[in-house]
Amino acid sequence: MGKGLLPDDHPLAASAARSLAIGKCDVAIVIGARLNWPLHFGEELKWSKDVKFVLVDVSKEEIELRKPFLGLVGDGKEVLEVLNKEIKDDPFCLGSTHPWVEAISSKVKDNGVKMEAQLAKDVVPFNFLTPMRIIRDAISEFGGSPAPVVVSEGANTMDVGRSVLVQKEPRTRLDAGTWGTMGVGLGYCIAAAVAYPDRLVVAVEGDSGYGFSATEVETLVRYQLPVVVIVFNNGGVYGGDRRSAEEKHGPHKEDPAPTSFVPNAGYHTMMEAFGGKGYLVGTPDELKSALSESFSARKPAVINVTIDPYAGSESGRMQHKN
Repeated sequence: MGKGLLPDDHPLAASAARSLAIGKCDVAIVIGARLNWPLHFGEELKWSKDVKFVLVDVSKEEIELRKPFLGLVGDGKEVLEVLNKEIKDDPFCLGSTHPWVEAISSKVKDNGVKMEAQLAKDVVPFNFLTPMRIIRDAISEFGGSPAPVVVSEGANTMDVGRSVLVQKEPRTRLDAGTWGTMGVGLGYCIAAAVAYPDRLVVAVEGDSGYGFSATEVETLVRYQLPVVVIVFNNGGVYGGDRRSAEEKHGPHKEDPAPTSFVPNAGYHTMMEAFGGKGYLVGTPDELKSALSESFSARKPAVINVTIDPYAGSESGRMQHKN
């Protein structure tokens, strides 16, 4: 969860060029993170063949599990303080004109241009990119300090959010973490709101992730926590019911895929049932209005964003097995 420690818009931030960075690096210092699924477990298919990992972790067992070139057991902050003292008198810096730094910077710029071209389109019915861009811009326009805490949970929703939502301050983002656990989002929201009562908390949730802990909206209302929950409702874990016409009227017509949900579910009405504010949106203007109103109110709210049920992609290309 080290995202934001180096702002995403920093000249040396390499998130937008991660494939190049991890595929060509000689040494990788992993701190504030672990060699788990977002980092491809440090395996050769994604990482350079001879990369040397330096792992900083409070868990000796985690370091032993990954068998790095070098393991440093300890709290990240304290380890960095020691390292900073050691290099203070002999600083090492490639410089902004070094070929490696220039290659990363060039790739970041190129990928950023490509991403912004996709984000600039107002696609209706919504895909994942259009509403994510609107949310990103709304958080940015909300401005001020301290920055909102962003909770990200879901399948496609979390994947897209990792690329689009911008973090500029440390400890302002929470997601499914090492184990990719779904259902933690609303609990994260409550904890963040209690720990940082002066911050707005914005949760960007897939409908499946939201469903695991949705009734925690009652807790949000009971304690009047400043949490806005945005649900990407595409009707299923990866999308809605995608059966063919023959399948929908054939012998298994009463047996939809286990990954698809009731179409057009009114998730916002759950918040309304407990006395909070609910919004149902399906256009850019509706979403912008709901975000502006809910952010300003700093009261419990759920924004139910209708997404094209065909917009998502399924992990592992397993649709044929559902």
